[in-house]
Amino acid sequence: MEDGPADVESTIASFPIGRRALETFLPDFSDEDLISRARAGDSDAFGEFVQRHMPAVHRWMARAVGEEDADDMTQDVFLRAYRGLSRFRAQAPPRAWLAAIADNAIKNKYRSRSRFRRIFASDPSSDTLEDRAAIRSDPEEDAGMSESRASVHGALRKLPIDFRLPVVLRDLEDWSYEEIAASLGLPLGTVKSRIARGRGQLRAILAPFVEARRSS
Repeated sequence: MEDGPADVESTIASFPIGRRALETFLPDFSDEDLISRARAGDSDAFGEFVQRHMPAVHRWMARAVGEEDADDMTQDVFLRAYRGLSRFRAQAPPRAWLAAIADNAIKNKYRSRSRFRRIFASDPSSDTLEDRAAIRSDPEEDAGMSESRASVHGALRKLPIDFRLPVVLRDLEDWSYEEIAASLGLPLGTVKSRIARGRGQLRAILAPFVEARRSS
């Protein structure tokens, strides 16, 4: 099927957005196959690619910019991806390509308007907050987890924009440092530095919340 650009963009806008996995119809095709077919004009292939990755992109955006803007930002990422199909060079996986587009979209948003782990740990190799939460048996602490999660997500949105997506991808999506570096086109050392600095800023932002929880 070879729809025009306007038809494809209208289809992207019509997809239900959220974190729930969407039904897919071409499961035997790899992401690379779908992008190759989409570049040749197969709009069904690009639709499959969108449905396959929309929940993950929505999670990234909800954590980086907030739920209120996540829907629009998610659609924007896929519209940018569709319009940029001719520039996809297959030097990195399509998922990495989406992460780079998402990172640019987040930065552009803030320029124009002028689960968590390893966040509280002073040692990056130590147990994550999520790991420690999983072994707790205190009902009161378990009941406070949703409040903690909301606080962390709010703190993420206070980070400098260069730090947000790297921290989200590493600490919430469990990407490797190497994957993040390849996706965002950054040196590995820069990625590690931004994540370390982002975690340090998160600990500082969340310190009052942590202290209040300890004293309650």
